[in-house]
Amino acid sequence: MTRSPDFLPVLSRGRHRTPVRGACFLEYTALLAGEAFSDAPACVDAELAAVLRHANDVLSDADRPRLVPLLGRAIGLVVPAVDAGRLRREVAGRFAAAVGVPLSVEERRWADGADVDRLFWSLMLEPVPVSTSAAWVDRLVERLDLLHGCFESVVAELTARPAPAAG
Repeated sequence: MTRSPDFLPVLSRGRHRTPVRGACFLEYTALLAGEAFSDAPACVDAELAAVLRHANDVLSDADRPRLVPLLGRAIGLVVPAVDAGRLRREVAGRFAAAVGVPLSVEERRWADGADVDRLFWSLMLEPVPVSTSAAWVDRLVERLDLLHGCFESVVAELTARPAPAAG
């Protein structure tokens, strides 16, 4: 089991007033990014933040440390507001394709409308529901890793600067 160093806040459910009382995944991320202590850090896309906030709060205290290896990975996974819809639609499409199941009408609407949070949680039961809590937690951590990868690749593409023209 991975755990945080003793001098850092303990991951725990919900919002916190100060890091001394613990931190949710996003409050911890804000600290690591050098931002003010908040569960809505500016350095993370709002849809990715929603998924991470829900993941933090749905896990038990015993399982929450499984998120520690993901801490810091969401920093910088954000684009200017003008590109946010494109980022989220592209991420939703890549994530759904990687899960590899046909989307329902409602799931397609979420993907097309850039509702990554709803799509993520809907696909947690795909391709088949898991039979134990431990297997569900394993799937959640694997899917969070996959979602981060989708965000990382799309953000990289959207923020890549074109090479200067040869003169």
